[in-house]
Amino acid sequence: MRTTFTLDDDAAALAQNYAKARSLRLGKAVSELIRRASAPPMTLKKKGEVWVIPATPGAPKVSAQKVKDIIDALD
Repeated sequence: MRTTFTLDDDAAALAQNYAKARSLRLGKAVSELIRRASAPPMTLKKKGEVWVIPATPGAPKVSAQKVKDIIDALD
């Protein structure tokens, strides 16, 4: 759908930065941002002493080794 609307300057800058960082057209970026804002909030669950965010359906599994590799790459 094609439409015209006015954004506050700061909101427009945020949307443009989001689009540029993800190599998206501005309209696609605004659509993604609206969908994300409309999604239910993430819920935290406690497993033992650790708080976790449940993975979304279809999300790839991440091994402990992959997490270690990512942490090591930060150093």
